[in-house]
Amino acid sequence: MSQKFIDEVRSIVISNLSDEKFGVRELSSLLGLSASQTLRKVKAATGKSVNQYIRELRLEKAAKLLKKTDLSIAEVSYKVGFGSSSYFNTVFNKYYGITPGEYKTKSLSLSELTANKPKNKSREVSLKMKIFYPVIITLVFVIAYLLVNNLASKNTTLDNSIAVLPFKDFSPEDSQWFSDGVSDNILHSLAQMNDLSVISFTSSSTYRNTEKQIPEIAKELGVSYILEGSVTLYDDKIKVIAQLINANDEHVWSKEYEESFNDVIAVQNNVAQEVMKQLKITLSPQEEVILKKYPTENMEAYSLFLKGQNTRSLRAKSELFEQAIVLDSNFANAYAELAYSYYRRTLYSQSYNPFTSRDKALNYANKALEKDSNTSLAWGVKGSLNLYLDWDKAEEYFKKAIALNPNDALTHIQYGLYFQLRPNPDINKYLEHLTISQKLNPLSIRQPRNYMRALLYNKKFEEAEAYLNKMGFLLSKNNFLQLKTELIAKRNKDWTTVIPYLKTKIEKDPNNAMLYYYLGYMYDGIFNDDETSITYHKKAYKKDSTNWSIAYSYVTLLIEGKKYEEAKKIMQTENFKLVFGKKRALKRLWYYYFHQKNNTEIYKISKDSLLLDQYLVQVLTYAQLGDQRKVDSINKRYPWGTGDIDRWRLNRARLHAILKDRDSMYYYLELGRFDSDNILEPNSRPEFDPYRNEERYKNLLRENYIPVPGE
Repeated sequence: MSQKFIDEVRSIVISNLSDEKFGVRELSSLLGLSASQTLRKVKAATGKSVNQYIRELRLEKAAKLLKKTDLSIAEVSYKVGFGSSSYFNTVFNKYYGITPGEYKTKSLSLSELTANKPKNKSREVSLKMKIFYPVIITLVFVIAYLLVNNLASKNTTLDNSIAVLPFKDFSPEDSQWFSDGVSDNILHSLAQMNDLSVISFTSSSTYRNTEKQIPEIAKELGVSYILEGSVTLYDDKIKVIAQLINANDEHVWSKEYEESFNDVIAVQNNVAQEVMKQLKITLSPQEEVILKKYPTENMEAYSLFLKGQNTRSLRAKSELFEQAIVLDSNFANAYAELAYSYYRRTLYSQSYNPFTSRDKALNYANKALEKDSNTSLAWGVKGSLNLYLDWDKAEEYFKKAIALNPNDALTHIQYGLYFQLRPNPDINKYLEHLTISQKLNPLSIRQPRNYMRALLYNKKFEEAEAYLNKMGFLLSKNNFLQLKTELIAKRNKDWTTVIPYLKTKIEKDPNNAMLYYYLGYMYDGIFNDDETSITYHKKAYKKDSTNWSIAYSYVTLLIEGKKYEEAKKIMQTENFKLVFGKKRALKRLWYYYFHQKNNTEIYKISKDSLLLDQYLVQVLTYAQLGDQRKVDSINKRYPWGTGDIDRWRLNRARLHAILKDRDSMYYYLELGRFDSDNILEPNSRPEFDPYRNEERYKNLLRENYIPVPGE
């Protein structure tokens, strides 16, 4: 009976692992038992408390995901119900005796991981405590004496920096989205204050449900103050408790608000004002207006807005913001958030039409600014939309956004990218803004890749290595390898030094498909060696045919290596169609004929409705057809190209290579040294084959630490 019961418990828990709130109450309800009955029966059957049992199942599932998927550690932590990736790191390490990052990269099976778990040392500790108890008591008095005297001798001044933790939801029904919205919007008000440094909600929210103490959180986030609290939403009332604590764990201020739901914005404003008052920061007249501002008078619209802010799906976000605007057509923040969600769609051209998305993003950003010209997010969106279109306007808009919200980590990333991508790159400025963004949002999964790039461009290799070792857990396996190999190559001024590194990794972990994939990528990019690259990609594909990156590269290499029959055979499999989807599969078919210079077929495929919004397919088709007029027309209409700003220079270089426009081709290739992801890719592309023997091309290889054939 115990086994049948625990099998049922296990099945229920595993089905609810991603729900971080799942605990005794939820389990009891699904079992049809009282909480006390559940606690007693689980303890009798497993010898563990319910919370301990659930936590161990979360960790077991996490270990499987770390080994069998390409998910980053942060993504794994959320999938198994840990609201904070830093807390997940701590618990995993304590349970298994190894960090998730170490386990992910080491050649260690799940059974070996479990077998090597640290043993319970409570008895040993108890014995040692008895032996050393008198010594410990003496030490406690000595340390206490020193601490008291040390504190008395110092008059520590804390700087004006703060993190707002997610407010806890104590509502009868699940309203965490509302609690998050309250804390996030208090943070948004504070972030617009010039004399206050505010950590992004993305980073502070990783400490949701953490067991860490305030001083530890403050130290990790690099702040002097923490604002925490709770929200209870019931009937038409709201209860908010907020408290401000300094990094020394000293209580600074707290207050309880119990108001009508319609007064929630007033409560948020009041909390933000009290924080500024407690920190003794003098406000400008404009800042006083900001802290008293009502984004909307319509509380139904405001609820939809908060839901939209705390929804992941871009489509769902857009729908909620659009509903909010229907209820309040003057809701500037909703227009701005809608503009940003459409801008993000431009980056995912496989799922959304990037050109329609751009038009909507610009329209909603302008609407937001019509309603309120001080809407910083709208200026940031306009800055991003003007990259590659009007560099002067892009900078003007980014400056306005940062002036209005100096603590917006996202805008600092985008402004940093402006300095990387513009025709005359300023890599010092790029690093400057990425450093600011890193401080404001240290735990964002977007942060490591951009910050590492900035460090590498500026040849700060020691800092880059230390940062990658510390924050690499936020990266996917692919991105980690990408940045690690680039660090090795640039530090040694030689890309060939990456080869032995990857081969050693494969020896230690022979079943890791991504290692074979990446080694094949290196042979292609460093040596333009299709045969060797295909060999490694084939091994990777055999080990994991469901990985989109592996399948894409393998088919591409078969095409470029003129192994057309093999390529077509794979493209006709159900697995390929399933992994790629219709649009990507059609694009590979287009490339299949493009490489063979079958102009009739590529023109026909380019006219398929699925590919009409694919800039690269359209412009390269007309380039290969020799239709310069049509190429110019497309570029004039879409100067930003695919919307994938990181690949813009490479795509332009490919286009001019096909058009036999050497000067333009070399211009973009030379600027490509500031495109980290694509340093090696030009050397692997067949479009550049006619130019490989030219001295200018060879110089390009030398400058990028790529070997020149015959030297």
